[in-house]
Amino acid sequence: MFYPVIATTISVIAFAGFWFTYFAPIIDSSYPPAGAALHVHGWSFFLWYILFPAQAWLIWRRRISLHRTLGSISVLLVVLMTLTGLLVLSVRVDEAVRNGEPRIWLMYGPLILSNLILFVSFYSAAIWMAARNRIESHKRLIVVASAIALGAGFFRLILFLSGFHPLSLPIGVLACSLFILAGIVHDLFTRGSVHRAYLIGLVAMLAVEVSLLPQVSEANVIWVNQWLASLGEQLGFLYDPEPTVEF
Repeated sequence: MFYPVIATTISVIAFAGFWFTYFAPIIDSSYPPAGAALHVHGWSFFLWYILFPAQAWLIWRRRISLHRTLGSISVLLVVLMTLTGLLVLSVRVDEAVRNGEPRIWLMYGPLILSNLILFVSFYSAAIWMAARNRIESHKRLIVVASAIALGAGFFRLILFLSGFHPLSLPIGVLACSLFILAGIVHDLFTRGSVHRAYLIGLVAMLAVEVSLLPQVSEANVIWVNQWLASLGEQLGFLYDPEPTVEF
């Protein structure tokens, strides 16, 4: 039951964060106008986090064939999430670099990028392991990937509950490591040892994301922002951000 339960918990937190800041405003028509790329990113993210716990419960019910079929759909959702996320992020950072505002993108654009790259990396590794029938690695890597991607939802939940603080975003992103730690504890109790997928995931997440905090390395943040801004300048014709939409 560990994997269905942790998958469901992660998804519930993701939906809670996006409910207060995205879905509820969409339903009551209070969400400001935004480009199509932002909505494609949001809804592909939403669908992926529906599919994630569903896949875990299918395995628990031994519906292996359906699990594999839906797994191919998850690849398409990840491609959409990634491409639209990178588009929106790079254009917003380019805008912030040129105008000096909003500061949030200048401070944490690189952190958001690292979150996206780590998610794609561990998700791809999980798919590769599944193709090689290394299921023990596959299911742990999926937990790592989903926990890392949860940063977006976790941050929004903190934002809704306590208001904005300069550390709200990094706290929301780094707090996702708690789910990897839960996997480590589960391994210790059930196996007597920790699978290296969890250890690699935890170390990579903390090392990469902490190094891109402006409080830790301003030079790294500036360098990544320059790269994102140059990309956003090239892709700007695909996405025209509304000034009222921050996240």
